[in-house]
Amino acid sequence: MFRTIRTLLILSVLLYTAIAFAYDEPQYSKNFLLSVYFKAVELRDKAIMEIKKIDMEIKKNEETIQRAEKIISLAQQKGNTKAEMIAREALIKAQEAKRKNEETRKQLELQKIRADRSYATIQNMLSQKYDSQQKIRGFVTNYTGNIYIIKANGERVTPENGFLEPGDKVWTADGTAEMQMLDGRATAKIGPYSEFEMKKDTPEEQAVELLKGKVYMAVDKIDEFAKKMKEKIGEYQGDLQTIKDINEEDIKYWRHQFTIFMKLISQEGCHNNRCPTAVCGIRGTKLTSEIKEDKAMEITVLEGVVDVNIPELNQTISLTEGNRVIITKDGIVKQEKVENPECWWEK
Repeated sequence: MFRTIRTLLILSVLLYTAIAFAYDEPQYSKNFLLSVYFKAVELRDKAIMEIKKIDMEIKKNEETIQRAEKIISLAQQKGNTKAEMIAREALIKAQEAKRKNEETRKQLELQKIRADRSYATIQNMLSQKYDSQQKIRGFVTNYTGNIYIIKANGERVTPENGFLEPGDKVWTADGTAEMQMLDGRATAKIGPYSEFEMKKDTPEEQAVELLKGKVYMAVDKIDEFAKKMKEKIGEYQGDLQTIKDINEEDIKYWRHQFTIFMKLISQEGCHNNRCPTAVCGIRGTKLTSEIKEDKAMEITVLEGVVDVNIPELNQTISLTEGNRVIITKDGIVKQEKVENPECWWEK
């Protein structure tokens, strides 16, 4: 029944009835860029902090290595083979720990460089009062390993300036890619060997699709996001002229009620020419979705509530935190508790 299951996330913008103001493309772009700008600053500051921590660990490793080498030298002079053996074991462990820490530091340096590039690019665009007709719907803020973007016209580009437009795809090999969407309120992180596409959309609706692999999605609650943006504006108001142009209408805009609808589609093996679907309603939620090797789809709720509707089966499932739904390629739907989910997106 379900041979190929793909995930379609429809990010639908539902305005509060009490809020009414004109929507225009440049305004949307500016708000999105501001949100991504703050995210880039956050990633840069986090990388700097982590580098300081790892430098302290490397210094401790070096001190341990020096002590072990001295003990080995003294033990050899005195013929104390037991002390020499213990010191050599400590030396090997310290050298291995230093090697791993140095590798981690290299990755953190790359993250900082990428965050700096994003920060500089967006700061420049905001300072020039960016007003482009380019329909930016996402931005790659961080990545590891080998990834690339396939533009809607088929051009393959690097994620260095990772603006995503409708029709663009993000592909990962042995790494991961983190993206900001929904005006910066949503973060999506795709795992290794995954493919993720920004679908065509309208100002009221954003759609993305997981073609293969797995994705972690976190959507900030409305009030929390609006509060965070207002605080960030106050903090960075002296850095950008554009921020000084923010008014009450912008604050209202960040208080829109966004809902994500995740739509699962089987494009092969349709029964009676009907392709089965599953629609998930997401409101301020954290969840993961994965297409397994056997083509089964798993949706795991980490925080909040997700309503999963399967029209063809006339079935609706309300998933709460710590629960998972599995839809097999044969159309079997089952639920289960998740005690200790693998937090691959935190690695």
